[in-house]
Amino acid sequence: MSKFIDKLANLNKAMIPPLGFGRSNNEEKPEPMLLMVELAGKSADEIRDLMAAGVAAGLVDISGLTAGVLSKLSSAGLPVGLLLSNGKPAGMKVANGGIDFIVYGPELPLRAFEGWTLEQTGKVLSLDLAADAGLMRSVNNLYPGVDAVLVDLTASPFMVGHMMSCRRAADFSGQPIIARTGNSLSVVELTALREAGVKCLLLSAATHAEEVKALSETIKALPKPARKKGPKDVPLVPIIGVVPEKEEDGGDGDGDGDGDDGD
Repeated sequence: MSKFIDKLANLNKAMIPPLGFGRSNNEEKPEPMLLMVELAGKSADEIRDLMAAGVAAGLVDISGLTAGVLSKLSSAGLPVGLLLSNGKPAGMKVANGGIDFIVYGPELPLRAFEGWTLEQTGKVLSLDLAADAGLMRSVNNLYPGVDAVLVDLTASPFMVGHMMSCRRAADFSGQPIIARTGNSLSVVELTALREAGVKCLLLSAATHAEEVKALSETIKALPKPARKKGPKDVPLVPIIGVVPEKEEDGGDGDGDGDGDDGD
């Protein structure tokens, strides 16, 4: 299975504390969001620095992928995703060459999946936030399956409407959201992204390790999610009382109550 998708699936899962007095107060706080960086032009040392700063995965474009680049990325040990456009690199066995997950859009030809070990490769679908609800719902029933959805949130500044669209995509698709954003995000913006269903931020190749580290620390320090208010449960209290007795019929059949059945 994809290492990155596995991290995404296990994000924010509550850890069961040990019983008794063995609980440690030094437990690491789980991250509410992961970080991914585009790796175009990055050296192996730069990639290792990004990993040390808190990056969970990297992304490379198919147009700039060569055998040498793939070898360099694999040696760094970072889960690497491949952004597909019109197909896969000719003459390269990328399915067995260290690619952890693939990113593609609705326009990708289906034949581009030939040769991939799809069961072991993560699959991220790029979607337009303006897509209709029916299209977003169809994500759950697509071949070869979708593990996450990538959306573009590079617009600045963030508006409430952007968060509404993002929440809509998360609810309709039922998948974790990866958002392409800038790296200068405030606590308010990061909190809004988290509440909108974003589980991972995709940063540009211009992002340095120092910026990643600062952003990672800010994310870890975000306030806990507010407990969402739902409809209050109203207890059903049975009414206890005396059941009125059924009136007995006089039995004369004429309904006048005199007991006279004749004239």
